[in-house]
Amino acid sequence: MVRTRELFVMTRPWSFPMTVISVTTGSLLAYYALGSFNLLYYVLAVVGSVLLHAAANVANDYFDTLRGVDKPTAPTARYRPHPVFTGMATPGFLVSYSVALAAAGLLIGAYLSIVVGPLAIVLGAIGAFLALTYSGPPLGYKYHALGEPIVFTVWGPIMVLGGYYVEAGSLSLGALAASIPLGLLVAAVLLANNIRDEDYDSSSGVTTIATMLGREASLKLYYSLILSPYIVQILVVAAGVMHPITLVTLLSLPKAWSLVQTFRRGIPDAADPMTAQLVLAYGILLILGLTVSIVI
Repeated sequence: MVRTRELFVMTRPWSFPMTVISVTTGSLLAYYALGSFNLLYYVLAVVGSVLLHAAANVANDYFDTLRGVDKPTAPTARYRPHPVFTGMATPGFLVSYSVALAAAGLLIGAYLSIVVGPLAIVLGAIGAFLALTYSGPPLGYKYHALGEPIVFTVWGPIMVLGGYYVEAGSLSLGALAASIPLGLLVAAVLLANNIRDEDYDSSSGVTTIATMLGREASLKLYYSLILSPYIVQILVVAAGVMHPITLVTLLSLPKAWSLVQTFRRGIPDAADPMTAQLVLAYGILLILGLTVSIVI
């Protein structure tokens, strides 16, 4: 019998703040631009997105185990409790659990499509498909060096525009531009993971951007991904999409620079969670800035 705590751990909940930040950013951008905000729709959008994110995480463990990429000796099994190798669940249970989570998330999307508009379920379905096929059929793009571009697309444009649409009932080029920094930062989290696991992935037949570019070029790309969001946001503010107060995100720039210095000395075992902490710092400051801009 799987316990509730184990069900929670299997979903990798430490990754959910990135989803909450992306959806919240879109919702607040709609409020800032149009003065429109529905708390119920916002909560449903966040919960639905988190459920789909959880479904993708569980599915990823299943497909990686099925392909033999995840093993008891694999890096991922050392850095976190793997549901299969720790005995928390069988592969078959992971399938059922992932389907249930995805169905719940899409059900919320279907409701929002009725009360807001059809694009709610369309954006949700696209995001769910891309997330669930990260390591599963028919795409399995994780194994073909497409992980970072897809992660950028899902946690940047799709989630931010989804949060915006649920509140505004329309899409916005401004919100699309504002989504770019978040997409870049979340892509950096995956790249950090892949740089650390470069040798293991190569020996397992997994092709990632890190295995293709090599260590030095991958690090240069990583530095670009965590520093360029600040430049993009300055341009977005200059274009009038966001209030200048949102540049409070620059307070997280020292943390980004600290990561650059750390990675230059050597790739830490906690490469991806350390990068995720930057996403969290940037995201919280961005949400704070957007909230203040709405108030003033």
